[in-house]
Amino acid sequence: MILRRGSTRAFDKTASITLDQLSTIFDCATRGLLADFLDPLGAQLNDLYLIVHAVQGLKPGAYFFRREQNSLELLKAGEFRAEAHHLGLEQDLPAEACVDIFFLADLKCILEGYGNRGYRAVQLEAGAIGGRMYLAAYAQRLGATGLTFFDDDVINFFSPHAKGKSAIFLLAIGKPLKPKPD
Repeated sequence: MILRRGSTRAFDKTASITLDQLSTIFDCATRGLLADFLDPLGAQLNDLYLIVHAVQGLKPGAYFFRREQNSLELLKAGEFRAEAHHLGLEQDLPAEACVDIFFLADLKCILEGYGNRGYRAVQLEAGAIGGRMYLAAYAQRLGATGLTFFDDDVINFFSPHAKGKSAIFLLAIGKPLKPKPD
């Protein structure tokens, strides 16, 4: 018997999460992955970009996560629910979430350094970090779901900062929508 679905299928777009909740998710997920393919050990191949819709303590907008400083850099302020809807293959989930986290990587540089296994390494790391984000969200009674996206449009949205990178993964996080009683 399944007691709880793994991925959230609907978010309450009227709800918000706190900056502390988002910070906890990032703290749990981005401390570094101990993997033999990362050089130096604990390095990170994926860069994290966010579209913040409803996080108390943060202006709505597009952000870049500066891992070394454990801080968010505002790339552009504004309401981007319509853009998130489009970027997430016209699905409602990224527009209804409180925050969308896009994993982007400089594949050209990574493939030069790692050869053909570079793409697999990027995907493996994104899966591990994304999985940690899922667990940290669920531990706080939040919902999360991984989604697909329009690759080039994601890069264009976050450019010029994301120029030359490739979109790898999208994770939407928010408050799950409670089903209405029959």
